[in-house]
Amino acid sequence: MRRSTEFARVAGALAGVLLGGAAWAATDAERIDTLEKQVAQMEATRPARGDEGLPLHGFLDVGGAYRSNGGPRGFGVGNLDFYLAPRIGDRIKGLVELTFEVDSATGELETDLERAQLGYVFGDFATAWAGRFHSPWGYWNTAYHHGAQIQTSITRPQFLEFEDHGGIIPAHTVGLWATGVVPLDAGKVSYDLFGGNSARIDLNPPTTPASGELNPNQATATNHHGSVGFNLGYVFPGVFEGLKAGLHGYTATIDDNAVAPNSTRVRFGGGYLVYLENDWEILGEYYEFSNLDLSGGTGTHRSRAAYLQAGWTFGRWTPYARGEKAALDQTDAYFAQQAQGGSYDRVVAGLRYDLDPRAALKLEANHTRFTDRIVSSFSEVQVQWAIRF
Repeated sequence: MRRSTEFARVAGALAGVLLGGAAWAATDAERIDTLEKQVAQMEATRPARGDEGLPLHGFLDVGGAYRSNGGPRGFGVGNLDFYLAPRIGDRIKGLVELTFEVDSATGELETDLERAQLGYVFGDFATAWAGRFHSPWGYWNTAYHHGAQIQTSITRPQFLEFEDHGGIIPAHTVGLWATGVVPLDAGKVSYDLFGGNSARIDLNPPTTPASGELNPNQATATNHHGSVGFNLGYVFPGVFEGLKAGLHGYTATIDDNAVAPNSTRVRFGGGYLVYLENDWEILGEYYEFSNLDLSGGTGTHRSRAAYLQAGWTFGRWTPYARGEKAALDQTDAYFAQQAQGGSYDRVVAGLRYDLDPRAALKLEANHTRFTDRIVSSFSEVQVQWAIRF
């Protein structure tokens, strides 16, 4: 019994580091390494014997909001996120993320299997995954999952939101993914190569333009199209420790379900820069789109989107700020048919207070300005209490 209790204590401590980012005593260098290897290291929380059960971890957040344009106001339940990392032997492992969230418009409870992937570990240099996973472009989408406690801010950059929250890029891929880290004499290189079902745009109803939402085609490639992408990163050594820079790219043919369907060859490339050291958190990503109209004959449409976020931690406090901008060509059916596919810019400022390494209070304000479709703006204030367990 004493041995079991000691294991539980050690496993709980490991889970604290692996699931929520570094605790206060951990260095930022450890944090960036944890985020890169989040899934691989979670298996350390598994009991030594397979018949001792499977650890279940989770995230929960509640909060409130006030929006100046008559949007969401009042308090609400956010997201309940269950996180499992089963393992079979030394090489085979899995990752399952099941979420329950309340629809902000209807108040109904919705259930989503956000990730369901099986992997085979060849070594630090390569792990092969199959299933539904977070598309490994950029940095944010794989560093921060659906549990709100793990990220500093309340909100994600709007254009990087998950599909059912208005994101304009497929945040999930159903298919195959190879990832690994290769050490060099100076620093190390990380890589991701992935491909799978192409997403589709579901208009609601099909007769209503600009009502669409991305669907990752979880069951099968209903549009008979595929997608492929890459992410190549470099982690700097020495005096630049904590700095990571990378390039990413993606292409897929994506159709919608309009009465006269639109088909677009979506193509984007760009880069990202991350610094997590000396109590700083600096994140930035850039996306350049060159989308080809396959059904309407209007040629190539160019758009771009980017964000930059900076935060500084002292004690239990982390003030942060973020700027976002998306300039999206509205003659491009891929953006024009999505409900949140309009151009915008946003300024965000917030303050996070860690009650405990596993619990955070956040206060965040933003001002958003829409610059095409309907030119308008609104301001919003949000509060959130987020925990992990």
